Amino acid sequence: MGGCGEQEPETSPVDTARAQLARGDTLAAHVSLERALEQGFAREELAVLFGEAALIEGNLTAARKWLGPGKFSAGTSAIGFRLLGRLEMAEGNLPAAGTAFDRSYRLDPDSADLWVDIGRLRYRGGEQVQAIKAAERALALDPDNGEALQFRGQLARDAEGLGAGSALLEQALERQPDDIALRVEYAATLADVGRAKDALAVLRARGGRAAATPRGLFVQAVIAARGQKFGLARDLFERSGSVRSEVPSTQLLSAIIDLADENYASAALTLDRLHTRQPDNRRVRNLFAYALSRSGGERELVHRFAAAAAEKAGSAYLQLLVARAYESLGDRKRAAALIDMAALDETGLVVLPGRALQEVPGASTALGGAQLRDYLRAEIAGGDIAAAVKRARAFAQRFPGSGDAQSLLGDAEFAQGNKLAARAAYERSARVRRPWPLALRLASVQDDPARARRMLEEYVRNNPMNGEAAAVLADALAAQGEWGRAAQLLDHAMELGQARTPWVLAARSIAALNLEDRDGALDFALDAHELQPMNPLAISALIGALPAGEEAAKSELEAKLQSLTTG
Repeated sequence: MGGCGEQEPETSPVDTARAQLARGDTLAAHVSLERALEQGFAREELAVLFGEAALIEGNLTAARKWLGPGKFSAGTSAIGFRLLGRLEMAEGNLPAAGTAFDRSYRLDPDSADLWVDIGRLRYRGGEQVQAIKAAERALALDPDNGEALQFRGQLARDAEGLGAGSALLEQALERQPDDIALRVEYAATLADVGRAKDALAVLRARGGRAAATPRGLFVQAVIAARGQKFGLARDLFERSGSVRSEVPSTQLLSAIIDLADENYASAALTLDRLHTRQPDNRRVRNLFAYALSRSGGERELVHRFAAAAAEKAGSAYLQLLVARAYESLGDRKRAAALIDMAALDETGLVVLPGRALQEVPGASTALGGAQLRDYLRAEIAGGDIAAAVKRARAFAQRFPGSGDAQSLLGDAEFAQGNKLAARAAYERSARVRRPWPLALRLASVQDDPARARRMLEEYVRNNPMNGEAAAVLADALAAQGEWGRAAQLLDHAMELGQARTPWVLAARSIAALNLEDRDGALDFALDAHELQPMNPLAISALIGALPAGEEAAKSELEAKLQSLTTG
């Protein structure tokens, strides 16, 4: 009886704080840690836990207070220096992060968590190939490590596509179902694949704690916006605390919600900041131009984008926006020139132009990253392709683990006409990351059309929400006479934002005609022609879709087509 009445030993506040942090409950952990301080626990013993709580909350100032001095107890030093490396990485100080990770490695070289952090550091430092090896090392040390599985899934998502990434993240979550960050990451990937209901179910599982986190709320806001529920999207976005965030994805969502609410001036301000950070992001550029056009910023639109619209790489959409701005300013001559360019828009590949070429002392060795990218593109656009190839080769040799360096080399070799070398460089880059522009370039340099088509099919399968990719694959299928599949893909592409792309509508008209749907063929052709009356593809589709008895209209269209194509 006496034994039954004995009380179990009270749990240490430090152990309680560890359990609370594992659940992501930083508020409760702070209470437990303050209690530990009051009970006389040494600051060196608690520094790691206080620092970890601050990092989870994103409070880098508080994290610096506890981790910056590097004063940890003997038993927590390896973790302490690893967290210090994370802090340095979060603040953008990559050399200091490397130093901290080195100190942690000397204390515990077989920590899977440390190898994940090393991998993330290498990825950010342009050593993506080495990052993949670090992730594989982490999994070899601990196959069930949630962070290692998450990181490997993220890498697979970049290189193999959203479908492959989501499969790996699902495996990771099965092994670590209480890992909140992993659960949110998996849900976000499902949402990007188009599985919104599944994403919400994942967030709401196991008590819904993932759904209540700031990032979980942000993912739900994105899902709501994609579903055209912009009021709900704004509410979730504000609750996530991301309104003033400078993270590109949050800025983009904020701008899209503003555009939906017709707050064009506010959207333009946000997109201006984002475009400055991502000058090559065509979606951001086009949204920014649209916001300017709707907010009375025609002069600013012309000032910002007239040069880009006049380039071969300028999109037809941007050309039309700038043309309309010129019209509103009374410059019909320039407007007409851009409208003609938009009508004759070609879907072939071009090397993106860089900013104005300026001679930089030691440019062949001193430049890197975005600067070198712009310099190389300017050299190619200016016709100095041999110099661009030489510089790109030197950069790739200096950073052999960089997917970006290999992509730049591929662009330079491609511009020179060296298809074999371009293909090899693109393939090396794609092992790290395969964005749509790279996937399209890689397909274009294949000697075997069947292989190029298989590559496009694989990309669309793994990235089903990319409307442009679906349309390009449909074009390849149509060339092989597979009109049924082509029509399905074109319909899918139009649902994903390609419904106002003239060549997509024209292609859908031709597919309908081949499927003996004459009414549909005429409707699609009329829509394409209404969008761009001077577009040769739209004119050709309309000629083919017009019913018998419209010979006069056909003759008029044929004459217009001939004048456009002969020049």
